[in-house]
Amino acid sequence: MNEIRVDAVYQASSEPTVGRMCDIETALASTPLTTTVDEFQVVLAFPRFEGQVPAQGYAGWLGDDYAPVGLSPAYFTAHTVFDVDSSVEEAGVQEALKAAVAAIRFAAARLSDAIRVEQPSVGMVGEIPKVLSLTAMDTARGLELRVPEPLNPGYGMVRGLPVLTIERASQALRDGVVPARALLSQARHLTQSTNSPQPGMAILLAAVAAETHAKELFKSFRPPGSTPSLRSLQEKHGTAVDLYGPIAKAVIGRSLEDSDPTLWVELGGLFSARNKMAHRLKTPTHPDARRLVVAGMRAIEWLG
Repeated sequence: MNEIRVDAVYQASSEPTVGRMCDIETALASTPLTTTVDEFQVVLAFPRFEGQVPAQGYAGWLGDDYAPVGLSPAYFTAHTVFDVDSSVEEAGVQEALKAAVAAIRFAAARLSDAIRVEQPSVGMVGEIPKVLSLTAMDTARGLELRVPEPLNPGYGMVRGLPVLTIERASQALRDGVVPARALLSQARHLTQSTNSPQPGMAILLAAVAAETHAKELFKSFRPPGSTPSLRSLQEKHGTAVDLYGPIAKAVIGRSLEDSDPTLWVELGGLFSARNKMAHRLKTPTHPDARRLVVAGMRAIEWLG
């Protein structure tokens, strides 16, 4: 058996500057944390604090110089050790390394989330922290191994989006970006163009965009005193997806349920996922969120 150790160093805050760095209690600086991700045991640790400031690995501290109550770490480390049968070929070793790196990233993101929940100024919960170094060693043979993963994952490539037109540019300069379109754009970014996808937040933004866009559009078709009023239609048809079904039929003379039954079902899935997030904090998977956000975009385009 060959013993392999993977080590990573993560930036503790989104910005490595004093005033934007996180603060931890001094006890945590001397206490490694261990968690299990899949079959890997991951050990995370902040720079060791010897009881005196200034301390190596820390940019600042809180409280008395002789008895600080908080420290501002510049980084934290994460490592895991696992065995690979010596008969396994290179491709198998690389697959094991990929799995180990994924486990380390998962644990590092969880530790980062713990920081950001307490101190939102240092970054957004759910973002993968920046990797400063990533190495792998076959400790039995003293050999450094090639890590099959990039230091920091790149952004997803997205092609085929519409070009900015004179009309859209002029409209934005004159009136600002339409709020629903802005929310939908943010939702699509969070599922398509970031190495730290936020499926739950994306679902909330896309659902709000689809619902408010329909309501604002229908208001222009239903001036005060119209019969039936938009309010009475919403009271009769109480779900958000009904805005694109019977309510749309009554206001603009067409229904997504009739025009595109498949998209109608997907849009219903978007609002259902939003409700699960809002009422049960049940986060959808990234693939589901990406699909449902696109459904929201297509439904808005269908309305015009």
